[in-house]
Amino acid sequence: MIKIWGKVVKDEKIIKQFVVEVEPKKCTFFDMIKQLCEGLDIPTPVLLNKHVMDFNKFSMTLFKPADFVEKVYFDKFIIEYLH
Repeated sequence: MIKIWGKVVKDEKIIKQFVVEVEPKKCTFFDMIKQLCEGLDIPTPVLLNKHVMDFNKFSMTLFKPADFVEKVYFDKFIIEYLH
């Protein structure tokens, strides 16, 4: 099991956060993001190769409002692997 931390940031302050525990062999990267978004009650962003590569390389990735189809009220959605 691994833990993934999702943070919603507005004006450089965390306004919401949620942690999910997932089994990496049973859960895709998109499923993990979907679980975080459901827990945070935010829309699911569009997942690009850039996001997957950033997560694999840096153990974190960042979604901006332009990565969402719906209008969002925050500046960033960050997901991070908790070691």
